[in-house]
Amino acid sequence: MNNVLEQLRKYALLRGIVYIIFGALILINPRSVFQLAVYFISAYIAIMGLLNLYDGFKVKKATGTYGMSFLGGIVLIVLAGIVLVFAKGIVSILPIFLGLVIVIVGVTRAIQSVNLRTYVNVSWVPMLIYSVILIVAGLVLTFNPFSSLLVLFQLFGGILIFMGIGELVSFFQLRNIK
Repeated sequence: MNNVLEQLRKYALLRGIVYIIFGALILINPRSVFQLAVYFISAYIAIMGLLNLYDGFKVKKATGTYGMSFLGGIVLIVLAGIVLVFAKGIVSILPIFLGLVIVIVGVTRAIQSVNLRTYVNVSWVPMLIYSVILIVAGLVLTFNPFSSLLVLFQLFGGILIFMGIGELVSFFQLRNIK
């Protein structure tokens, strides 16, 4: 019982705040956030590649051979370059990816709400409604009925704000339950 509750409230406050901040930034200036996301993803992949290269050099120094981490580092650095070069193509599939992530979060929350009802005497219906709304919003993003990618991205920002509010409500509902 405590494990399920602890997992739910562990980072709910932090997630809620982060979702609201990123959602607001996306609503205010979607184009800049969108472009920044591609650069952030590319930089993250490149940093992971450099760390793998470093590990590969450490293995080479210790054993005389480079090992898989060196090769993995090269692959990640090349992948980071590909992300930068093909950013427009990647941007076109981003709504599908974001929609699928939101659907997964909604399904996970639905399962958690059903599991929660067996452990505590708290109304799990609001959490289930929240989950259904997330699933529907994620499906809308995935199947993209909108013509403008930025409008779709702003919709994602609004969904993030909604998710943040839901996380904050969950945090405050579950914080006093032992």
